[in-house]
Amino acid sequence: MDRRTKIVATLGPASASDEGVRRLVEAGASVFRLNCSHLTTEGLRSSIQLVRRAAPDAGILVDVQGPKMRYVGVDQELADGAEVEFSFRELGLEDLVGSTTELSVQPGQRLLLHDGRITSHVLAVGADTLRVRIVDGGSLKRGKGVNLPDTKISGDLLSVKDRADIAVAREESVEVVAVSFVQSANDVTQVRALLGPRGLVIAKIERPQALDDLDGILEAGDGVMAARGDLGVEIPYEDVPPVQRRLARRAIQLGKIAICATEMLESMISSSRPTRAEVADVSAAVRDGFDAVMLSGETAVGDDPVGAVRAMARICRGAEADVSLPNLFADANPATAAVTAAASALAKRIDADAILALTYTGYSARLLAACRPSAPILAVTPDVGTARTLLLLRGVVPLVVERPGRIEDAIPLALEAVRRRGYLSSGDHVVVCASRMSPRSDADTLWLHAEP
Repeated sequence: MDRRTKIVATLGPASASDEGVRRLVEAGASVFRLNCSHLTTEGLRSSIQLVRRAAPDAGILVDVQGPKMRYVGVDQELADGAEVEFSFRELGLEDLVGSTTELSVQPGQRLLLHDGRITSHVLAVGADTLRVRIVDGGSLKRGKGVNLPDTKISGDLLSVKDRADIAVAREESVEVVAVSFVQSANDVTQVRALLGPRGLVIAKIERPQALDDLDGILEAGDGVMAARGDLGVEIPYEDVPPVQRRLARRAIQLGKIAICATEMLESMISSSRPTRAEVADVSAAVRDGFDAVMLSGETAVGDDPVGAVRAMARICRGAEADVSLPNLFADANPATAAVTAAASALAKRIDADAILALTYTGYSARLLAACRPSAPILAVTPDVGTARTLLLLRGVVPLVVERPGRIEDAIPLALEAVRRRGYLSSGDHVVVCASRMSPRSDADTLWLHAEP
């Protein structure tokens, strides 16, 4: 494996076919994102079945819409200093207010329109209206995003459709569900209860309120996504890079997954190559230590989805050649990481070609990935679902292999499997990480293997 950072590709009209999915896998995509904002619940089920049919070894990430607000009024020009009254319906708030979701909008708070391009301050809150003063005006277009960065959204953030989409994800044994507009650990816990224990729950960090409860959100779920579109609207844009680094660093310290998303290769929706700024942006995400980087419109509606994935893979490989990540997880969790940190350190000391991890649930592989070793992690598991959940982890290559009960039988069988699939060559050195106590116990022993 010549690339550690994983690639998540969004399916859409440009790629949602058997051939399209297969070509994206060949180009380097490991996980497919299904954006519920653009799918009906039945369309979501069909898309899941498409991926399972075309790429049965690939992972699936269902991105639940959440309380996304969009302007549905008429197009208009808003001048600086003007006072304007909007109805809740025009602002897309009507479905939120009066349900189990509550908005505590107060005078003085900001209302951002047209995906943050227009800034206004709330002057008065009516029964179903907001009166605002325009601070930075411009052209307001129908369908553009509405944001209330200073306003707490409380109650149930999941709509009827969100719940139906999560139910489909559970029924279809999807590997990952991403939760939009998370503000607290409770939002993640709610989705976990609906999804069940098998899938991973990733919190999309898009609101400043989420940063105040970041540790709680990480503890409640399996990771975070730096969703820089709405995040870059709701916090000052100059704060996005340090917040991005903070998300990656804290996720690593807590042994969780980190995904960087939004506008990574945006120009490649229509261009045949990325801009230099985009190359630098993706490279920065790799150096920050993110497990995965995500493509959105580039693969969903772009002119060349396969070219976008290939470009992303090239950039990741180039950035990884010049980065060595510290073991932040082991420093923060010396007891939990005792064996896996030792495996990572040993692999680096002897310049090992791979780390072989024998795992049932994927737990040992996750701990190894959190240690950010220099060698790739060949995670051997007998469970197909476990293998797919490991596809988001940096540096992990999951393989489904039968697991005998005796470790003396399991290790040779695993080595033969990775050898047969081309991951080992004569003379390679491998650090083997497994448990002598029980196949389902945490890793407790290391072995060194030299490939004859």
